[in-house]
Amino acid sequence: MLRAVPAAVCLAILAAWYSSSRLCAALEPGSAWRWVVRAALALTWAFPLARLLSRGRRQFNRLWHAGFFILGLAISFLIGLAAMDLLGLILRVLGLAWPALAPWYLAGICLLGNLWGLRMALQVPGVVRVSIRHKGLHPALEGLRIVQLSDMHISSVLGRDYVQAVVEEVLALKPDLIAITGDLVDGPREKLQDAVAPLAGLKAPWGVFYVTGNHEYIWGAKAWVEDLKALGLQVLDNAHQVLHKGEATLLVIGISDLSAARMGSTDRPDVAKAMQGAPQADFRLFLAHQPKAWKEAHRAGADLMLAGHTHAGQFFPFQGIVSLFHRYFNGLYRHEDAFWVYVHAGSGYMGPPSRLGVPKEIALLELTAL
Repeated sequence: MLRAVPAAVCLAILAAWYSSSRLCAALEPGSAWRWVVRAALALTWAFPLARLLSRGRRQFNRLWHAGFFILGLAISFLIGLAAMDLLGLILRVLGLAWPALAPWYLAGICLLGNLWGLRMALQVPGVVRVSIRHKGLHPALEGLRIVQLSDMHISSVLGRDYVQAVVEEVLALKPDLIAITGDLVDGPREKLQDAVAPLAGLKAPWGVFYVTGNHEYIWGAKAWVEDLKALGLQVLDNAHQVLHKGEATLLVIGISDLSAARMGSTDRPDVAKAMQGAPQADFRLFLAHQPKAWKEAHRAGADLMLAGHTHAGQFFPFQGIVSLFHRYFNGLYRHEDAFWVYVHAGSGYMGPPSRLGVPKEIALLELTAL
């Protein structure tokens, strides 16, 4: 972590200098406001350095979340400035130019956009309904309703009231099965045990299943897993569960997060262990946090994999950037006619509290015969 500090310092200095110089260009030379702007941008870009040095262990602090909002605003302004200056090169060829106050207009637009993104980040997620049309689906599984939650990132901001509202929204959908695909919590147990307590209200005839995400390993996954088991969640840590409905058999498979080892844990995703003793099934549901686990799902013979992790980019314009790193990054995909992959857009937020242009969701997936 500390090895990244020199590069982060250079990037932060460059970002602060570029942003402040573009804003100061419209101010009178020698104006005291120039120093105010420079100081404000320097403090804003110092925030990620402070987080890096603290190893992210202060995210439970509300002031820390406010800092993330300001950082998100600075990032969007930086990207907007870069786009504006690139377009400015074309305008110069045409003999045109941006007005001197254009960077300030852009700052105002970014502020309004991020305030709207904040509003969307704090709202209870809407329901996204998805039909999984599966060839050869057993008649007993027709209409099976699966609700997926992912990346809630329960925190001091998205606390008990938020969790209770999400639970009530899920129960209103009358799911047959509930799947939670990681990054459920984003803080220490001693701060968030009361916030997660409403999860005990999640009920479904076929059960509530959970697999770890990378953020659980930041905050002590083993202890959190025990707490979640006590709340009634069935933790699939490289394990499976066999479910029956009439003559149909449903196999639910779950693996540990792909980055567990990198986070200092002894856990490893292990498909062989997860499948040990598993019977033949009419439908195989595979749960993993990261969509990159599609290879593991394919080895397990999955019919449907549910994942999250990407937040679908979380806020504009990161959808395109995130899609460069994930073959499957948002919504429903058919993997080479072998099985379905659904990547959840997230039920919360991580880092900057914004969901600008990328809504949160509670996914309701319904199986139907093709």
